[in-house]
Amino acid sequence: MSAVAAGPRSELVQKARQFPARAFTLGGALLAVVGGGAFLWVLAVGGAPRAWQAWHVNFMFWTGLAQALVVFAATQKLAKGHWSGLVIRLAEAAAAFLWLSLALYLGLVVGRAHIFGWLHEPRPDLGSWLTAKFFFVRNGLIYLLLAWLSWRFVRRDVAPDIRELAQGGRPADRLEDRDAIMRDAAVLVVSYAFGYSLLAFDLIMSLAHKWVSNLFGAFYFMGCFLAALMGLAVLAIAVRRRMGLEALISPRQLHDLGKLCFGFTVFWAYLMWAQFLVIWYGNLPEETYFIFYRLIGSWKPVGVWVFLLVFVVPFIGLLGVKPKKHAPTFVTFALLSLAGTWLERYLEIVPSINGGVGPAIGLPETASTLLFGGLFLLSYGWFGGRYPMLSPRLAADALERERH
Repeated sequence: MSAVAAGPRSELVQKARQFPARAFTLGGALLAVVGGGAFLWVLAVGGAPRAWQAWHVNFMFWTGLAQALVVFAATQKLAKGHWSGLVIRLAEAAAAFLWLSLALYLGLVVGRAHIFGWLHEPRPDLGSWLTAKFFFVRNGLIYLLLAWLSWRFVRRDVAPDIRELAQGGRPADRLEDRDAIMRDAAVLVVSYAFGYSLLAFDLIMSLAHKWVSNLFGAFYFMGCFLAALMGLAVLAIAVRRRMGLEALISPRQLHDLGKLCFGFTVFWAYLMWAQFLVIWYGNLPEETYFIFYRLIGSWKPVGVWVFLLVFVVPFIGLLGVKPKKHAPTFVTFALLSLAGTWLERYLEIVPSINGGVGPAIGLPETASTLLFGGLFLLSYGWFGGRYPMLSPRLAADALERERH
């Protein structure tokens, strides 16, 4: 049992109930209604192609973000990252959106004619791999499996905290169910790497006719992981005052999270360069056209902005210690990185399916983003209203280790 005094532990139990679930629910519902209404209006006035393409962009961004948040929590269990005890539940809460994303996945089925070009131009060289029924069932099962594994892991980790709060604050042992939680975490991490590689190949790479990159799967799921770290920073800074955690989610905690954000920003650039270098040296037309099409002409500014927002600006901004510890600067760089990751998904998907038209970000893209973002916040509000959004046992352990 934690050696933290009963007083501070009881305060942690109280703070676990102070998550602003109502604000998240109402804000998310408002955004979802506005975005959903605008999306339906775009469909009604004949904007179906752009609407469904934007749906696909946002599905890949928001689902990847939510899944990677849960995977981050799993990695902390495996790495015994005790420092994250104060913020880990904010990552685990994203599991609620994964069930919602299964319904959103049906949007890809409904709008498939505007997204997947191989439906109109079959690829006999791939046999039955790119046939509609096998394709959508296969990927749907991957999402279902990962949602179930994520929920199983989160529920097992939340259970001791639920009992502690139900028993009037009787401290739970921080080692309770540790072995089972770590087994669930290991299975989830491995399944994420394998499953999201396949999803990247199927749902993004297959959109570009005959383009192949063996590194693209890792590039996608690690990009999602980088977005999750940035998203966690935004969430932690946004709720710490409402939950009374300003003194607990301290500059030291932000510095630890900032170092991870910086490190994976560099790793994202490494993966991008490794992928580009192989394609450039090989100089095979079926590989180079995907890259060069996005680096010349009307798409070049989008490619430049992606590189600036995901790598250059966060790299320079988070290089020092002070920007990581100072909440306003940290959250600014995190938001810029998230915007860059959204643009990255847009750049990966839309040029392959919009028939040679240049970039256009307007009402269809805004509507889908508001809808998905609103549902993401709504799922957080649902989770926060039912489960403790701070783990007293893990937070107490983190604080105890921080003192020594």
